[in-house]
Order: sequence, then C-alpha cells, then structure tokens
Amino acid sequence: MKKVHNDQSPIPGHEPGIELLAFLRPYVRHCGDAPRPAWSIQNRKLLDYLLVHINEGRGHFIIDGKNYEAKPGDLFWIPPDTEHSMEGYPPGMVCPYVHFDLVYRPQIAHWDFSIPGGMTDLTDLKPLMHEPVNHPLLVALKGRIQGYTNVRVSELLHEICLEAARAHPFAAIRSSGLLLEIITEILRGKSRLHEKYAARMGLLEQTADWIAKHCQEHIALREMAGRCRLSPSHFRQVFGEVFGCSPRAYLRKARMRAARSLMMSSGLSLSEIAGRVGFETVHSFSKAFHQTEGMPPSAYRQCGSNPIRVEGRKSPYLH
Repeated sequence: MKKVHNDQSPIPGHEPGIELLAFLRPYVRHCGDAPRPAWSIQNRKLLDYLLVHINEGRGHFIIDGKNYEAKPGDLFWIPPDTEHSMEGYPPGMVCPYVHFDLVYRPQIAHWDFSIPGGMTDLTDLKPLMHEPVNHPLLVALKGRIQGYTNVRVSELLHEICLEAARAHPFAAIRSSGLLLEIITEILRGKSRLHEKYAARMGLLEQTADWIAKHCQEHIALREMAGRCRLSPSHFRQVFGEVFGCSPRAYLRKARMRAARSLMMSSGLSLSEIAGRVGFETVHSFSKAFHQTEGMPPSAYRQCGSNPIRVEGRKSPYLH
C-alpha cells in the first residue's frame, strides 16, 4: 500500500531547537567547585556567561534587579553585561560554577582574568564581550532557572571541573561537549518536559543527591525507594526514566565521580580513596574504575598542563 505524504508531519531530524546546532560552540573559560567560606561579590557585570548551582549552603543573589534567596538545588544563569551581586551566608557554600561563551571566537576568546566586584563599566573591555544571542530559547534565560533535573546539571558542572583539573589532551573539547549537555538539560527544563514527574521531581532530585552524598555506603534499593515513597519496582522505573540509568548504575557513577574528585584534589593513596568511596579493597576499586573509565586509576591520576583555569584545586597528584 502506497504511503500518503502528509505535509503536516515533522521532517525527520527537525526537532525543537535543532537549529541551535548551526551556531552553538561553547567555550569554557573558568570553573570551580571548591567549598568556600562566607563570601560576597559586589555589583558587577561580566563579559561572558556565568552558570552557578547551589549544592550546599544558602545565600542571596541579585540578578538584573531581581532578588533571590539562594538555596540547595537552585541554578542561576547570568548573561553578559547583566548587573548582579552574590553573597554566601556563613558557614559557607559549595556552589560549582562555570564562566563560558556560547559561541567560540578563536581570535578573542582566550582572555583570562576575573571581573572584580564593584566593576560595572566595561566600556574599555567591550571588544571582548560576548555578542547577544537572540535565539528565543536562550534569550529569556536569566536569574534562577530550572533544568530538566538540576541535579544532573550539578553533576555535569563537576565533570567540567574535573576535566579542567586533569587537563589531558582535548580537555577543552570535552568540556565544550559537557557544556552542551548542560544547555540541553536547561532547554528540556524550559520546555517543561519534566512535568510528567513534576509531583515527584523534588523527591527524586533529593534522593539522587542523597545517593551521591552517601555513595560510600551500601545502600539498598528499598531504602532509596522509601525516600521517594515508592515501591522498589516503581522507583526503579521512574528513576530510570528521569535520570537515564538505574539507581544501582547511578550509585556506581557517583562512586566513580567521588573517586576522580579525590584523585584530583587530594594526596590520598588509591587504597584510601577506595575505602572512602565504598570499596572493600583497592583491587575491586581498580577493576570497577577501569571498567567505567577505560583506564586504571593510576593512569587517570596523571595530569597535563591546564588549558582551563580551575579554582580551588590542589596539585599533589602525579605528573
């Protein structure tokens, strides 16, 4: 039977936002995820974009005249040339962030300095400022925003910081890809694709965050499900649809992420790291790490030169 062509049917591959691929070429300039004590930045403007996720602690942000009480789970997007101030309350905060360009400009992208608090006149630096991006999916992003899951955005920010600290060849390209994933999470949230699970999204994100923070423990599926007030089978299904993997796989990823962070930010031995992320022996840790990362932990720990400025990283690791 011959198919009848329907002019109203979507063209294959032409999903919403696909046209962004024509110009989005993210460039990561500066990032950080180290804990910080009480802090503040007075009114300033930036030349590039800034994305901040609140992992721990509370604070007060003012972005383009709008006040926000910043709390764990919040995500903030600050475009170039946007006046803002930020304050972190005692005893401190963990708020991973990234400064970036949406469009890489090789002739002028490689400046590397920080705009201090109190600086709002950028006239002399105007040639370095990122040009406005007028796409309707991006132009409205400002202030507190909601990704599909902000927890996933936080994980990706952490991955960018790890990539910057390790600084192996092509780190800048991988960081660009991770930033594209973040933008996708944000656009999925903006398109309200998370509404199917809106009633449970808060509990799901809290549970995912709890799993990551307790990844060194032996957590039973029933305990995870109980935090979402679901049966284990229903929890496994819903969690997989929201986070793209099973709860067990998510726990393994959290352990590997914690291990990679310790390898980049501490002088702990591999045996000590194995114990801290929930493995009984360094052998079982090394085997799991190799299966996940495609290399032994000793090879991962070796670093190159830093193409991306990363804040708060020590350097006791091997070279």
